[in-house]
Amino acid sequence: MKRNKFIKYCTLIAFTGLVACTNLDEKVLDEQLGTNLVNDPSNMIALINAPYASLRRTIEWYDYWALQEVSTDEVIVPTRGTDWYDNGEWQQLHLQTWTADHIRMKNVWEALNQGVSRANIAINYIGKFPSTATTTQYIAEARFLRAYYMYLICDLFGQVPYREAEEVDFAAAPTLLDRKGAADKIISELNAALPNLKTKAEVGSDHVTKGAAQALLAKVYLNYEVWTGTKKYAEAISACNDVINNTSYAVATDYWTMFQKDVAEHPEFILRVPMDDKVDMGSGSVWVNFTLHYSQTFGNLTSTWNGPSTTSTFFDTWDKVNDARYQDNRIKAECGFNQGFLVGQQYGLDGKALKQRNGDPLIFVPEMNLESSPENAGIRVIKFAPNSATTHQFSSPNDVPIIRISDIYLIRAEAKLRNSDAAGALADINYIRSKRSAAGKTLPALTSVTLNDVLKERGYELYWEGLRRQDLIRFGKFGDAWQGKPTTAATKAIYPIPTSALGANENIKQNPGY
Repeated sequence: MKRNKFIKYCTLIAFTGLVACTNLDEKVLDEQLGTNLVNDPSNMIALINAPYASLRRTIEWYDYWALQEVSTDEVIVPTRGTDWYDNGEWQQLHLQTWTADHIRMKNVWEALNQGVSRANIAINYIGKFPSTATTTQYIAEARFLRAYYMYLICDLFGQVPYREAEEVDFAAAPTLLDRKGAADKIISELNAALPNLKTKAEVGSDHVTKGAAQALLAKVYLNYEVWTGTKKYAEAISACNDVINNTSYAVATDYWTMFQKDVAEHPEFILRVPMDDKVDMGSGSVWVNFTLHYSQTFGNLTSTWNGPSTTSTFFDTWDKVNDARYQDNRIKAECGFNQGFLVGQQYGLDGKALKQRNGDPLIFVPEMNLESSPENAGIRVIKFAPNSATTHQFSSPNDVPIIRISDIYLIRAEAKLRNSDAAGALADINYIRSKRSAAGKTLPALTSVTLNDVLKERGYELYWEGLRRQDLIRFGKFGDAWQGKPTTAATKAIYPIPTSALGANENIKQNPGY
């Protein structure tokens, strides 16, 4: 299935997501369009494309990614003069002083519930077509996608409005699942979908596969104790084993290969969102523009925004000599800067030292004040390589992995350690570290492993990939103090239900602490 061929169809039915699980802005499906679309099996791809399209909202830096990263020690967005104040929304995310009226709460709640709704529409109407191997496969994919969006809602907000696909009376309020109810429903859905999903070898990592379902099961089981108070670490280990034993996946021996431009399939990728220039899916997240200083323009990228940085708290934990994940220089000849962490004096493509707008040297430093900092404050991060010749400067040319195999090894390590298998956990951690030595260096193996070691390794491997908040919560560190943030209350581990959602569904109650 080539989803880029059906963008127009996706646009036509994108509004169907407004028939959301929260009754937000519900609209009646246009009868003529609905009849033409959902009664014609040739439109089946358009129906399944809609819930896939919602994955793009999970990789936009300013919405879901911001909730998972700016609220943590991995990302800080200091106000620099009048730049990046934005009504205080980035400061509030970092300080964890958000309210139910914060714009990101509303945007993410609606985007994820729209994903659930789109999946339901696909399940319902594809299920009315004559049964074939293809309809069976697509329904299984849609069930996974519905489960995935439910997983994200459960993690962020602790409550999941839910309808079965055939429940089309949108005047009736949906069922409201608490975290245990949602987790159990997600597990049930994934297990039901698994037998009818294809493998990565058959359909690629831009499709939902058996491996993706097994990986998501591992994630749910890993977080099950935080969500419900009941441990399911043995189940997490088993699900990880299913993925790790699949020869379609392999930990990269060269870490940075998966973050280059126009990379589609990669042995690390279990599930990815296709966004590279060759696919031309529209606007991707601007992974480079948003962090680089205004003077760090190059090629066709003429607009850089001097925004998100990392905290000194996170930066100071790194082995900056031996760990390949810290920095890589392969894009310098094209862009003038390295991948990984950008610190110190910055240079242009011509080798000349760059300057700030006031003429001072552009030297990125870790010192900053969240409320008021100079232009050079903050160490920048480039995870995805740009394309200097792109004709889409606000669309990064990178397929974005949302599940990859190294994460699964680290999930297994954590689950083993929490399940009293320290030796097994150590073996998994050291296996990842054995692949991550910088050129000419050796990243030392650990001789023992603690939970803090596992958290650190997850940070080194997965930084800026939208996972940090969930990790810090699971390790009991989300309320800790770090650069720019004091200690905060345990209630911040769940976001508030947006005010707009409370008004639309009387069954939803605000989370404690808000």
